Amino acid sequence: MKPTIAVHFQYGSATHTGWFRTINEDRSLLRVGQTVKGVPYAAAALADGMGGSEDGAQASELAIRRLKEWLDAKVPALLSAGDSLARLEREAEAWFFTVHRELVATGRGSGGRLGTTLTLLLLTDAVYFIAHVGDCRIYRLTPAGRCKRLTRDHTWVSAQVRRGRMSVRRARSHPKRNVLLHSLGMGERPNVYIRSGYYAPGTLFLLSSDGFHDRFLPRSIAALLRTANGKGSDLQEMCDLLLTKALQRRSDDNISVVLLKPVTGRKNAKERLRLHCGLWLRRIYRSGRKLLSSLSSG
Repeated sequence: MKPTIAVHFQYGSATHTGWFRTINEDRSLLRVGQTVKGVPYAAAALADGMGGSEDGAQASELAIRRLKEWLDAKVPALLSAGDSLARLEREAEAWFFTVHRELVATGRGSGGRLGTTLTLLLLTDAVYFIAHVGDCRIYRLTPAGRCKRLTRDHTWVSAQVRRGRMSVRRARSHPKRNVLLHSLGMGERPNVYIRSGYYAPGTLFLLSSDGFHDRFLPRSIAALLRTANGKGSDLQEMCDLLLTKALQRRSDDNISVVLLKPVTGRKNAKERLRLHCGLWLRRIYRSGRKLLSSLSSG
């Protein structure tokens, strides 16, 4: 298959029910378009339904359907606003909560519960934006070959690791490793993880469900992505390869991977410095807001 190129991005996706499931509860989205100012952007998302049944598939399907509607109605204008990151953060958090409430109401109406994770990545004009709830992940591989995970798992074991109460090795095999603390449709208002930064052309982004990344150590994922980012790599073929690798490791869950790679849009040094300073100030603002919120609630 020839590399898929749309506007200024290459991409690919693949999914499988896994060896021991009969229903695939994962749903993904890939979208390329333009802002109202004509700047190219790309969106990728992954939702992993909860419950191991058709209810999980219904939840992830609803979340992705609502995301498509939001992207069409809001995002092109949001990405063109002068304070685009600040507005995008507010709108994304509000939208996540709206979908959460709809899932809660839909579940109650059918006498059950509908829950899903949801991880969203937006790329435009050298800036990435992430909004995330659950345990799907986003990895970034720079053109220099440095690999980093950009999301935080909203799982019980991940919280224990961050607090120093459990080792990463123990967390990988712990009986509660799949217990989620935050999701859409379950519990109270979810804690939406927001992150933004800048990227260079040739940066490779991977979105994966836990059926994929739970099969590999971090260094193995980095090695696979370095192969994917080789010159002339076909991202669809690489997605198929990543899927095969996970199946070879007897993944017991649904497996989904999405690759997204910007190929144009480099900023010059002065523009990148300005962008970096703006993002740094946004992070300080978000940290301060969360601190004030925790102090007021305490």
